Amino acid sequence: MKELQRHLPVMLGALRLIRQTLPQVRARMVLPDDGLATQAKALGAPPEIEIQIGKLSEALATADLALASTGTVTMECAFFGVPAVTMYKTSWATYEIGKRIVKVKSLTMPNLLADEEVFPEFIQNAATPENISRAALELLRNEPHRKAIQAKLAQVVQSLGGPGASRRA
Repeated sequence: MKELQRHLPVMLGALRLIRQTLPQVRARMVLPDDGLATQAKALGAPPEIEIQIGKLSEALATADLALASTGTVTMECAFFGVPAVTMYKTSWATYEIGKRIVKVKSLTMPNLLADEEVFPEFIQNAATPENISRAALELLRNEPHRKAIQAKLAQVVQSLGGPGASRRA
């Protein structure tokens, strides 16, 4: 719930900015349960955004782009070849402690696996509607760039190996 409180206003702001340039853009928010859907509506999710409970794979199969937090959903985006703009915001104290303890180049898993920025990533103060919408519009308007990202995502997914990881481990 805290993640939704921190991320949703930024994502909704980004969507508003995207729609100023591309008014035909359709948006779908996929949440794991009804409780979070209710909270999303309370936080201002407009009625024109379809809120879907579960079935993320079905939504990604039809998506051109995702706005996503930096968690495991980014691997699902990678698996389905969906370019994403990723973000993460946490409390000031958690961020300050975390950045001193955890030393990684990225919080977005496909970026870590590729050892480069595949998905544009915005953390903490950089996670603004302006930054996210700018990156999203670049991806939506630049098909060759989207195709290049999809090719890189296929390499990332292939690097994980086939089914049976637990047996191999």
